[in-house]
Amino acid sequence: MCKDITGPVDKVTNAWVSLGPRIIMAGSEVLGTADNISIKVAESTKQELVKLGAAHEIRLVKMEE
Repeated sequence: MCKDITGPVDKVTNAWVSLGPRIIMAGSEVLGTADNISIKVAESTKQELVKLGAAHEIRLVKMEE
């Protein structure tokens, strides 16, 4: 019997997600627009990537380095 701990079967790493045209905002201030924004997601599941691509609004929060 294998007792190794494994992650989700549908885990995806380093996947590009096209978010399409977006308004760029900081807080509640509109700073500009973009014709197409794509982001590279380091680790996610397939279901989460679908939700991200379909989301009306997403939030990007700067992480400490």
